[in-house]
Amino acid sequence: MDSYEDNLAPPAEPEWWQATIRFPGDAGVSPETAATLSAALTGRRFHFLRKDGGLRLRTDRSAGALLDQLVADEVVAEWVGGIYEAETDAFGGPQGMAIAHAVFCADSPAALAETGSPDSKERCILLLSSMYRAAGLDPFEVGDVWAKIGDLRPPIDPPTEARRAAAITTMRRLMNADAAQRPDPEPGWVERVTAFEDAGRRLARLAKGGHLKRGLRAVLAHHAIFAFNRNNTPVAEQAAAAWLGWQAAFGDTEPAAVSTSRTSPVPPTSTRMETAISTTVDPTKLREAMVAKYIDSGHLRTPEIIDAFRTVERHTFIPDAKVEAAYVDDAVPIKHDTGGEMISCISAPSIVATQLEQVGARPGHNILEAGAATGYNAALLGHLVTPTGHVWTIDVDQDLVDTARTHLAAAGACNVTAVLGDGAAGLPEHAPFDRIQFTVGAGDIPTTVLDQLAPDGRLVIPIRIRGSISRSFAFERDGDTWKTVSCEMATFVPLRKGICDDLYTRVQIAGEGVVHLETFSEQLVDREVMRTILDTPAHPAYTGVKFRQGDPWQWVYLWLACVLPNGLSRMPGQRAGFTPHFAWGSMAALDGDTLAYLTIREGEDTGGRFWAIGVIGHGPRAAVLAEQVATAIEEWDRDYGNHAPAPGFRMATGDSRDQLKAADPRFIIDKPASRLVIDWP
Repeated sequence: MDSYEDNLAPPAEPEWWQATIRFPGDAGVSPETAATLSAALTGRRFHFLRKDGGLRLRTDRSAGALLDQLVADEVVAEWVGGIYEAETDAFGGPQGMAIAHAVFCADSPAALAETGSPDSKERCILLLSSMYRAAGLDPFEVGDVWAKIGDLRPPIDPPTEARRAAAITTMRRLMNADAAQRPDPEPGWVERVTAFEDAGRRLARLAKGGHLKRGLRAVLAHHAIFAFNRNNTPVAEQAAAAWLGWQAAFGDTEPAAVSTSRTSPVPPTSTRMETAISTTVDPTKLREAMVAKYIDSGHLRTPEIIDAFRTVERHTFIPDAKVEAAYVDDAVPIKHDTGGEMISCISAPSIVATQLEQVGARPGHNILEAGAATGYNAALLGHLVTPTGHVWTIDVDQDLVDTARTHLAAAGACNVTAVLGDGAAGLPEHAPFDRIQFTVGAGDIPTTVLDQLAPDGRLVIPIRIRGSISRSFAFERDGDTWKTVSCEMATFVPLRKGICDDLYTRVQIAGEGVVHLETFSEQLVDREVMRTILDTPAHPAYTGVKFRQGDPWQWVYLWLACVLPNGLSRMPGQRAGFTPHFAWGSMAALDGDTLAYLTIREGEDTGGRFWAIGVIGHGPRAAVLAEQVATAIEEWDRDYGNHAPAPGFRMATGDSRDQLKAADPRFIIDKPASRLVIDWP
């Protein structure tokens, strides 16, 4: 027994520091943003509540500097400090509140990082059921807890009789399952289960001793509401789960055999639960909110494209994901390779909008899209070229082509055809094309498709310049060469299984933490040495270059990609001793067996808060490479900087490449099939 329960005095609580966080576009916290925030909070004791589209964060010490950095990184729109008012009486009094804080903090890091996960509701039910069993509740007492949860949630429409039995059976399995024995759990799962079980036992002892200000089942129901909130389960789905929990205990002919032992012999046989109950989620409202957001942000500008976004139902192209996931600004993976690397996805809607504005599709156009994926982008193109135009979308995997065909048929996109093939080879039998759009990344120009483009046509393609630095270009002919009519920062899943594959190797950094390095075929790098590179001594070199809130990083990245021998590579992740310039990780320069990554240090001057760029080198020539990168950053700031006009781009292929010149050869990017020239003003 815990001594504080004997002595009726809870352990000393921190004076929780609170901030209300708002995210860009008031769109709520996306899965990517949540993962970044969770990683940034590593090492802190914290808990949170989702509220009004943002987060109320409570930490054991001030996180103001951290949140300021996330604002500077444009991960967070703004934050406001406040006073944390714990719901002490709702959780049973001071001792109950201390128990609540323990389980909040044990659950919050994973619950935040897993935002957008399709199984969050099911995991939450497993955790809560573990708590109820540890509290010693019998089956009908568990049913009463679910009834109390239902009382706090809006009424629901009961399912049809045909779906009712299956849904209740699945719920009963989750309620009876031994959560600790869940197959292939993510890291930290067992610790989360242990925290919920410990909370249940402690609350039961307080209740037995008469030390709770509310009934045990009422306190457990309040825990459920908070747990569902952390796991981002919509209110309507909470109500559905409560209805099913009550039915599993009282409403079905089969007895609800919930064990009161510490664990149950029943393994978790179901990871997803079909509630079979209608919810209040309205895809039309979500889609309208998405469109309004991108009009305000400037991603959507053309009336015809705005109409396409309003008309084409994005969520129907990813039926295995939650409806809400379709309308947040994040990519949704749909296929991974055997190593777990994502190889196909539906792009974030802001990226889809950006590329469609670049494409400029018009009624009557004949269009080739390389990268069918779910079929969503092709459906938007089909809407734009109707009534007489046609869209051909191509992918290298038969399963993706079949899925795209199914989705397009369901959407009524009768002027879109999905075919199996290599996007880089195109479809010469259906040429010429008024527009060719690549929704996959390339390391070079696939010259075969240029011959399939109409004389006044446009090619939109994300090209990886050097290392990880990539931009989506819209090219049109300019005599024997090509001019850029639009260029936007964007990174896509690379081409594969064809004539223009962009070979990528992920190097996992050994040791504690989770850090990896992106490398590409043209980079001269010792990948085996890179696996332990962070274990070598660090050599810092700081510049006098200052970034302030709102300053973009894309131009210094582009500059470094040009002037450094191996470009610039992404290095995402977190580990002790690794001090990246962003919460998600850093950008790194590579030189054989040596690496130097970007870092920052905060300061304040008469202009306000700033972040000075630094470089941390590792490896045999760490100091030399760090100084080389620092010098290049200072050159960019002196000769160009963030306040100069954006650079221009020119491209040529074949014999025409020699027509493209530049005063500084560093800004001539020669690839096997093309030459790209960057014109800094």
